Amino acid sequence: MPRFDIPMKRLVQRRPADWVRFLLPNCRTEEIRPFTTEKTPKIQSRMDEVFAVQDAIVHFETQSYLDTPLPARMLRYRADIWEDTLAAG
Repeated sequence: MPRFDIPMKRLVQRRPADWVRFLLPNCRTEEIRPFTTEKTPKIQSRMDEVFAVQDAIVHFETQSYLDTPLPARMLRYRADIWEDTLAAG
């Protein structure tokens, strides 16, 4: 199976608003804000792209191959995002 997660990640990085609007068609471009992952989590993060849109969080993790620990990693990423939003108040 070809690995296309890196090209998909680059596409999301180049046109993030288009991808967010694909998932949330009613949101406006000015409502889409990158969610800074440099401080989330406290240890090095490998999150692809995270955006805050109004009261929602949109998290893209491109995966083109079977990765058994992916659900646990996504849960950890979600907990890190939740912790940061709680700390931000």
